[in-house]
Amino acid sequence: MSDNALAREGLRRILEGDEFTVVESHASSCALASLEERVGNPEIVILDVGDDEEICAEVEASQRSLPSSKIVVLSNDFNFDLMFEAFKSGVDAYIVKRIDCEALIGSLRLVHLGEKVMPSELAKGFPSRWSGKMAPSMSEREVVSLLSEREIETLRFLILGSPNKVIAGHLDISEATVKVHVKAILRKLGAQNRTQAAIWAVKNGIELKQAELIAANGADDASPDVAPEVVAAS
Repeated sequence: MSDNALAREGLRRILEGDEFTVVESHASSCALASLEERVGNPEIVILDVGDDEEICAEVEASQRSLPSSKIVVLSNDFNFDLMFEAFKSGVDAYIVKRIDCEALIGSLRLVHLGEKVMPSELAKGFPSRWSGKMAPSMSEREVVSLLSEREIETLRFLILGSPNKVIAGHLDISEATVKVHVKAILRKLGAQNRTQAAIWAVKNGIELKQAELIAANGADDASPDVAPEVVAAS
């Protein structure tokens, strides 16, 4: 899906020049709701999200409408956090638009075969992304000493990829307070972003042992033979 008609037509021509069949192309994902009734369930759905922060909602809407289709996301630029959220939402590929035609076709072939496809920029970004001084692995009591119980609760939701609004609702606090907790977590862990903090938390047992950590600290308020069918866009 893409609101750029010229881009949609360009992608259609690229795909139909190879072994793919483009069944429909739309400016909005809203059209997916009735797509199955019109043409059946396509094997691949391509979503042009640009730099859309609402990527999870777009992916989930596509999955509800076409549960057996594979979802491919096209993004204007490589964004690690956006890519992370995309795969957590269930996409099968995250592709940056700088990709050339041959590589795009190859990526879609892999998706059709059931593979997950990530951009080459991911490998290039590893050295700088993980070069910061992260907090070392800690015992349960050390974690409790470092983070407040609210920060631990917030960190658990970061593992789940929850946005601030969702965290605020679950913890019955304001979004502004959530932002304060997140900033404190990043500072204390030496993490550059929420993703790094989430990975640190999993390695230190926060996801599975949060209840035990709070209890240990004495807290009171724990909480193809046939051409694959594609719905294409940008």
